[in-house]
Amino acid sequence: MMRSEVVRVRLRPEEREALAGLCGKSRTASEVIRLLFRDQAGLPLPVGPVESDALRGTNEELRRIGINLNQAVRAMNEGRVGYEPHLDAALRNLLEGVFRLRADVDLMLRISRQERRRGGDGV
Repeated sequence: MMRSEVVRVRLRPEEREALAGLCGKSRTASEVIRLLFRDQAGLPLPVGPVESDALRGTNEELRRIGINLNQAVRAMNEGRVGYEPHLDAALRNLLEGVFRLRADVDLMLRISRQERRRGGDGV
C-alpha cells in the first residue's frame, strides 16, 4: 500500500537533534519516525533479509505445529481418542494462537519485502 498520509510535527531543537542522531547516515527522518511509531503502536516492524530468512523458518515450524494441533483436535472429535472438553478447549486456544502468530509473521515479512522494494533497508 502506498503511503499517502502526511503528518507535520513541530520539534524543539533538542528533539530535532535527537532525531538526527537516530537517523545517522543510513535512514531518513521519515523512516525513523515510522519505525518508532510502529513500535509504540504495537504494529509489526520491518525486518532485514537475515531476519526474514529466520522468520520464514519460524513460520514453517508454526505451520507444522498448527497441523499437529489440528490433528489432535480432529482425533478427539472423531472419537479416535477420548474426548476431554478442557483439553479440546486448550488445543483450540493453542491453535488460534499459532494462527495469529503466523499471521503476524506473514505481515512482518510482507512489510519488509515492500520496504526493500522501495529501497529501504528493511530495518
